[in-house]
Amino acid sequence: MGASPSEITTGSDGNLWFSEQGIRKIGRITPDGDLTEYQLPGEDTDAFGITAGPDGNLWFTEFIGRHIGKITTSGVITLYDLPAGSGSPFGITTGPDGNLWFTEDSPDRIGKITTAGQVTEYDLPSAGNFPLSIAAGPDGNLWFTEILTNRIGKISTAGAVTEYTLPNADSGPGPDGIAAGPDGNLWFTEQVGDRIGRITTDGDIEEYPLPNPGSGTIRITAGPDGNVWFTELFRDHIGRLEVGAGPPRADLAVRLSAPATVRGGAEYSYDVTVTNNGPFSAADTAVTLTRPRGVPVTGASPGADRHHPTQVTWRVKALGAGQQRVFHVTVRATQSPAITATAGATSRTTDQNPANNTDRTTTRVTRR
Repeated sequence: MGASPSEITTGSDGNLWFSEQGIRKIGRITPDGDLTEYQLPGEDTDAFGITAGPDGNLWFTEFIGRHIGKITTSGVITLYDLPAGSGSPFGITTGPDGNLWFTEDSPDRIGKITTAGQVTEYDLPSAGNFPLSIAAGPDGNLWFTEILTNRIGKISTAGAVTEYTLPNADSGPGPDGIAAGPDGNLWFTEQVGDRIGRITTDGDIEEYPLPNPGSGTIRITAGPDGNVWFTELFRDHIGRLEVGAGPPRADLAVRLSAPATVRGGAEYSYDVTVTNNGPFSAADTAVTLTRPRGVPVTGASPGADRHHPTQVTWRVKALGAGQQRVFHVTVRATQSPAITATAGATSRTTDQNPANNTDRTTTRVTRR
């Protein structure tokens, strides 16, 4: 009792993961409805935002003790301290650079944390903004809401901030939630203004009034039907706004890297980076590394299907627009003079640019 489920996301294990305010837990529920809860360490802790990370773990904001948290799909929790003087973190998302990005209130900042736990913070140009929700945009930037100053913000992965003021003064306090839409724009909710807003990556804003006053629109997301869906807190409704974006489509881009030269018999690693450039989530994504027969695999991370004699395969239930995942394979150099490997990604969602779905690299093998 006393739990307030706040944010929810799909994990790399195909389950749903969510934060539980009030009882200091992270929850996991399977598609069949089986529930498991994991207690946060410490007494002064509580979770709010949660997102799937590029490393296969779930990452969340802990706003009382001011931590960024990580939980593995087996339930192991790690908390990373924010620097002294940091605000409380709230929203969190995976950036196109493979890091986790989050909002902080008082002082108003946008933070970045690597999957190794290194934190960088960027001050917003003005105070009193209360940045809340954050989402990866189709333009390679991070977009966030400033709930107290009636603005939408954009920050590049290098830390450059741009702010856009909403045209209607009665939009605040708000905007609240924000998400990448199926049309290549960002869509956001206006909690008090009873509107759904759209902002292009150039900063042009349009607002769409809702039919009922006092809706209290909070969260928003792109749906699999090409529309945006949102929650109405005060009217107990789920809303849909048709954006006419057409059928779902994605753009999976694959990058494969490996050492240029290794000694015969030595172990070396392949890194497969898969980015969904959107505008839709890529459903049932399969990522495969293919190497020559007889080149043994000695390790794979995250866990993968290794039964095929020449392929290692990972499966991701859904790779959201703007999200990125990195996969690792370790092999032994048992062939010479060279080993050529190919990485590829496929999805049930139509790919609008199949030319970038594969990548290849050759490693030269020298004598021992």
